[in-house]
Amino acid sequence: MTTTPTGAQVDGWFAQAADITVEGMRAGTGGPFGATLVDDGEVVVSVGNTVLRDTDPSGHAEMVAVREACRKRNTLDLSGMVMYATCEPCPMCVAVMMWAGITECYYASTRDDAAEHGFSDMHLRRYLDGSDTSTFDLVHLDEGREECAEIWAEFRRLNG
Repeated sequence: MTTTPTGAQVDGWFAQAADITVEGMRAGTGGPFGATLVDDGEVVVSVGNTVLRDTDPSGHAEMVAVREACRKRNTLDLSGMVMYATCEPCPMCVAVMMWAGITECYYASTRDDAAEHGFSDMHLRRYLDGSDTSTFDLVHLDEGREECAEIWAEFRRLNG
């Protein structure tokens, strides 16, 4: 049974994300982004960005939260969980939340706040909305790719 969180709970979830983010920044393991993932009022994970620690451009806080929650719960389905992010999620993080079944995310700082501090994702947003395709070439090669087509046949055999 899902209950509406109190203002104090929401404040606490944002505070957890902010605290762990500041810890990571001070330790030199991450940037100024954090997230808390909550399931029916219970904190599942509270994490900071791990880009620097892991030398991994995908180590955004929301991405790390989804990874850790999936491992912790031994599932790929995080439906019903709610993300509380210290900053507006980038398109990659929105995508991973959607893939995991998360349908609700609250954030504090905006993409403009992030850009003001050198963390702009507008090149991604412009690429995805089709207004600028100069940043990335996505090329479909379908001729001579039988080994790639065979992957689908094997998938059907294994899951049929």
